Amino acid sequence: MISMDILKPRIDRLNLDTKKAYYQIKNVNGTLVKTYMGKFVRVYRMGSGDGMTLHLEFNDSGILNRVDEEMWGSLDGSKLSYFIEA
Repeated sequence: MISMDILKPRIDRLNLDTKKAYYQIKNVNGTLVKTYMGKFVRVYRMGSGDGMTLHLEFNDSGILNRVDEEMWGSLDGSKLSYFIEA
C-alpha cells in the first residue's frame, strides 16, 4: 500500500491558488532547479489511473508557461515538479 507521504505532494499540485504566483521546483540530474512560472491560471488532468497526466498553466506577464507531466510518477517522485509561492 502507498502511504500518504508519497501521495500528498502529488495531490497538492492540484490545489494552487489563482491569486498567487509560483516557482517550479524540479530535480534536474540531482540538482533542484527553481524556475519562476508566474501567476497560476489553471490545472487539469487527463487520462486515468497510472496513465493520468497533469497540466498546469501560469501567466508570466502575458506569457503562458505550461507544465505537462505524469500525475503520479515514480515512487521516489524524482521526475515530478513541485510548486512554492513566489
